[in-house]
Amino acid sequence: MVAAIDAARAHAPGGDIVLVSHQLPVWTVRRHLQGERLWHDPRDRECTLASLTSLTYDGDELVSIDYTEPAASLLPGANATVGA
Repeated sequence: MVAAIDAARAHAPGGDIVLVSHQLPVWTVRRHLQGERLWHDPRDRECTLASLTSLTYDGDELVSIDYTEPAASLLPGANATVGA
């Protein structure tokens, strides 16, 4: 995953890049880039259906990792009411 990120960044320096993957590779590369251990409880992953994990670089320095869920309203239980 890191090699794919680096190759994409080299191919489009300073540009916006979209890489698509599954939950586990996205979550483990994020943990790696944050300096965290790779083994974890899968129930604690912040990486749902159609989520976006964004890496922002300033030159070669990773300056931020952001997470959004544009389809959050479509996730199971999103429209459930408490006690229903």
